[in-house]
Parts: sequence; C-alpha cells; structure tokens
Amino acid sequence: MKSNIQFSNIKRIDKIIKFCYYVTIILAVGILIVSLVTPNLSANGITFEKGVNEWAYGINLPLGLKNSTFFIRSSISSNLLPLIPIEQINVPAVILIDLIGHLWLTLVLVAFGLKKLLSLTTDVLNGETPFQLKHIRSLRSFSFTVVLYSTLINTLLSILISFFTSGSTALTINFVWAGVAIGIIGYIFSDITEYGLFLQEEYDCTL
Repeated sequence: MKSNIQFSNIKRIDKIIKFCYYVTIILAVGILIVSLVTPNLSANGITFEKGVNEWAYGINLPLGLKNSTFFIRSSISSNLLPLIPIEQINVPAVILIDLIGHLWLTLVLVAFGLKKLLSLTTDVLNGETPFQLKHIRSLRSFSFTVVLYSTLINTLLSILISFFTSGSTALTINFVWAGVAIGIIGYIFSDITEYGLFLQEEYDCTL
C-alpha cells in the first residue's frame, strides 16, 4: 500500500515537472519572438524609464486582433546600466541584450534543469533506481552550468550594455549569489551521492 502511494506521488511530481518544463519552453520561445520583433518596434511600442536603482522597460506588441496586445515588463539594474541620460542609450539594443542575455538564457537554464529531473522521474516510473551514475553526472553538469551562469552573466551583460550606451566596454563584477550557492550545493550533493553509490557497489561485490 505504501509503495502504491509513493508511486502515485512520483507520477504527480512527474506531471508537475512536465507542465513546468513545457511552460518554460513556451515562455522561452515567446521571449525569442519578442527579441526578434523588438528592433523593429516604433517608439510607442517601447517604454523605458529611469528609476531609483534600476531602469524599467516595457514592450507592447500588437497581436493584430482588434486592440489586443502582448505586454512584457522587466527592469535592468543600475549596476549593469548606470543611471546616465537616456539620450546616450540605444534603448532597443539594451532591451534586446537584456531579453536574450537575461530572460531567455534564464528560461533555457531552467528548462535544462527540468529536463534533467524528467529523466530521473521517468527512470523511477520505469522501475529503475534514481541512484545511477548518469543522473549523478547530469546533476554535476547542471550544477557547474548554474555556477558558471551565476558568475559570468552579469559581467557579460555589463560589457555589452556599456558598449551600446557609451561606445566603450566597462567591466562590472556582480555575481548572482543565490545561483552560486545552489550550484555549489548541487555539486557537493552529486559527490556525496557518487560516493554512496560506490560504497553500495563495493557492498554488493562482497556478498
């Protein structure tokens, strides 16, 4: 009875992960489409405002169905884009960089992680153990990717954005510490799991 309940829970988790995965893919495709359209939008289709600690921007895309529109709103930290006069900023280029380098890449990373989880839940539903070397390696590669993304993304964005605002490149070191912590914890957990798998194999060989 207990195993049936656990199996039912795994099925439910698998469905939730699949739902989140497909939603993430749809959002990533949507952001990519918006990115392709943004350079061709009129001034009325883009809002760009200076805030206290950030720049807020909005993109308003007409859908061609009466007055229906698709609206995206986001912001860029002043660490990446100094609060300089708006006349010096190539607004469409900066928004495009943020859409691709920030929003789209984040969604791709989330989809990558969800895909790894789907592989694990699929194996469990097929009666296989989740403690396999391929899953350990998947967790390790994902953890490494998260750390790499969290340490480099803001620096790369600052270089690209500064080039389109001042014509020169500025280097801003700004880590996403939450992502770094998640990546390091995932990497440590993969090492512990691999060691546990090694001990289990050693124990099985002695029987």
